[in-house]
Amino acid sequence: MKKDTFTVIIVPHDQKGTRQYLVQYRLFYTLVALIGIGAVAMIIFVATYGRILLKAREAGMMERQVQEMTRRNEQVGELMRNLAQLRSMNLQVRRMLGLEVSEEDSLAIQPAMTSAEFAADGLVYEQEQALYSMPNFWPVRGYISRGFEISAGPGEEGFHPGIDIAVPRGTPVRASAGGYVLEAGWDDMYGYYVLIDHGYGIKTLYGHNDRLRVTKGERVGRGQTIGYSGNTGKSTAPHLHFEVIQNNNYENPLNYLLQLGGT
Repeated sequence: MKKDTFTVIIVPHDQKGTRQYLVQYRLFYTLVALIGIGAVAMIIFVATYGRILLKAREAGMMERQVQEMTRRNEQVGELMRNLAQLRSMNLQVRRMLGLEVSEEDSLAIQPAMTSAEFAADGLVYEQEQALYSMPNFWPVRGYISRGFEISAGPGEEGFHPGIDIAVPRGTPVRASAGGYVLEAGWDDMYGYYVLIDHGYGIKTLYGHNDRLRVTKGERVGRGQTIGYSGNTGKSTAPHLHFEVIQNNNYENPLNYLLQLGGT
């Protein structure tokens, strides 16, 4: 038997005889080397594929994080735009009311006022909110029997800090703008009256009502019925006494009410 070979003996468990095979060392070493190379290649493949899977998973997570950050940035941008609109609305209303506006406020709001997006819908929103806060809705539609006059002091003949609108008793009296009811009750002068705070230092008073439909602290909307006209208090005929008070000063309601032919 040659020295460059060895014998492989196979002994089966059945009744068959043993089998012998001559195997060359060179072939055996070649097979062992191929198996080793295959095992190493398999290990490298598994390790590489595992890293690829891990990288893919990390990439997916990073993509989701980027999407989440993008969504949050959009939300922050929307909040900033809303804040700019609110600040601009506040500035516009202060100007409408003749209140002092600092230079810092004007500079702070300038970017929002010059942006195309704000010009598109922010200005419309601002105007709507400003109109909602202004008492420009006629509380009743009727004849003005007495106008605004404050040439004299309270209690004197030339003092009438509002307008009287003659209407039949029981006519619905509506809020001239949205706001909160500061007072609702009886007064010896105004009879059953309602005082509404509209914000921005503006209040409106509705006097000589026959009965009321709102209570103190209630939120009312523009045009909402707050009572019914009457002849209570110091009054000689059914009518509504309507006042506008800005920063604790009496103002002519006709400067606020829309001139729509309702007088």
